[in-house]
Amino acid sequence: MRIAFAGVAHSHPFTDAATAKTLGVEDIVVFDADDGERLTAFCRQTYARPCFSLAELLSALPDVVIVTTRPDRTASTVRAILDSGIPCFLNKVGAPSMVKLAALDQAINNRDKAFFTSSVLRFAPEVRKLEEKTRGLRIEVADVSIQHSIADFLTPERRWQDEPEDGGGTAVSLGLHGWELLDVVLQDHIDVIFASTSKSPSSDTHSENVVAFIGRTRRESTLVTHKVLGLGNGENYRLSLYGEDFVYKADLSGLNPVTSLGYLDCMRAVLQLAQGAPPPISWERSRKILKTTIYAAELGRREYFLGGTTL
Repeated sequence: MRIAFAGVAHSHPFTDAATAKTLGVEDIVVFDADDGERLTAFCRQTYARPCFSLAELLSALPDVVIVTTRPDRTASTVRAILDSGIPCFLNKVGAPSMVKLAALDQAINNRDKAFFTSSVLRFAPEVRKLEEKTRGLRIEVADVSIQHSIADFLTPERRWQDEPEDGGGTAVSLGLHGWELLDVVLQDHIDVIFASTSKSPSSDTHSENVVAFIGRTRRESTLVTHKVLGLGNGENYRLSLYGEDFVYKADLSGLNPVTSLGYLDCMRAVLQLAQGAPPPISWERSRKILKTTIYAAELGRREYFLGGTTL
């Protein structure tokens, strides 16, 4: 099987390529229009064959293309791939703003039978177990905590991720993970009713490094709390579900993050897509998650710039 990477804009393609190799993929081609040094490093680490244009990449006839471009190129790249008839997986974040989400939706244009986009955390084994354990139960409160250092996002080559108008900033790029996890276990639309963002005085972020969201599901009226902490070192993800007579929790930390964080099972889904399987999550559902992510971030930043509320 041959897989292609359109873009190596952040860390995921490096992990994705290594994971694909453990699953038997030997032939990898890659193209990136923006990050020459990252492209060179990617080829060196993965033994991928570089292409000099997206057209050349598609002419190599890969079985699937994994898109990890900078956001300004995402919609046009996805459009070209779907025009070619090749299946496509779009790495997070699919769109960092409503304008770019609309452009992506137009690019897909109802051709989503061989396309999906997702946070890898959606495929984390502990999250799947939690969903099975609580299926059919009345969940009163769902709480998710996303802790991930943003140090890499503040370096020159990754600063675009920290810019709200480019990569979406912390509230979008990390916040999406939490909304995806909540979608897995609640399977219901979440209305965001409160959002707040803040910046540590010593932080160099152009967006924010602390975020808090509160929401409520539309069907079951489950209270949702969602925290994003761009603080400390490393990363940690926790999801807790509370009912009248139960508390169930999932901690995604593990000895092998490729497995515990969902990279392995996500790549399995990508390779199954390449072989003709239906996408594991519909574009309609992913689009709703992206809308919630973007709206929540915009609401939190509006509250921040207005100085909050006074009672």
